[in-house]
Amino acid sequence: MRYNMVFKYTVLVLWCMSDMSAFAMNTSFDEVVKNASTALKESNAKKLAAIFDNSVNLSVKRDEGAFTKFQAELLLNDFFRTNKVDELKEMQRANSSTTSFVVFSLKANSTNYRVFIKFVQTNNKEFKIAELRIE
Repeated sequence: MRYNMVFKYTVLVLWCMSDMSAFAMNTSFDEVVKNASTALKESNAKKLAAIFDNSVNLSVKRDEGAFTKFQAELLLNDFFRTNKVDELKEMQRANSSTTSFVVFSLKANSTNYRVFIKFVQTNNKEFKIAELRIE
């Protein structure tokens, strides 16, 4: 009888922990999207680069390719220097086991841009930006 009680409590605790870990992953994705959104609103390339993966596929106007964090930050600084962000709206978001991305509508200097950000989950389960396109 006592063995059954211990087993039931163990199963219950493990079930609760697995539920919480799934919630924590969603929260970390929400947090990284919030951080990216804040960095875009502030036109802050340094803040955005802080959540880049080691290599980033970047497409900004005519510049396109795979860049290091530092190179990508410099390119974004150039973009933000000439395009002060007036408005940013989240248009779409997906976070599944295969795809994690967010799409924003960014208005700068009376021009509308579509911003696509793809995230990857690193070994320590943090979300990092793997791709960023400003179209």
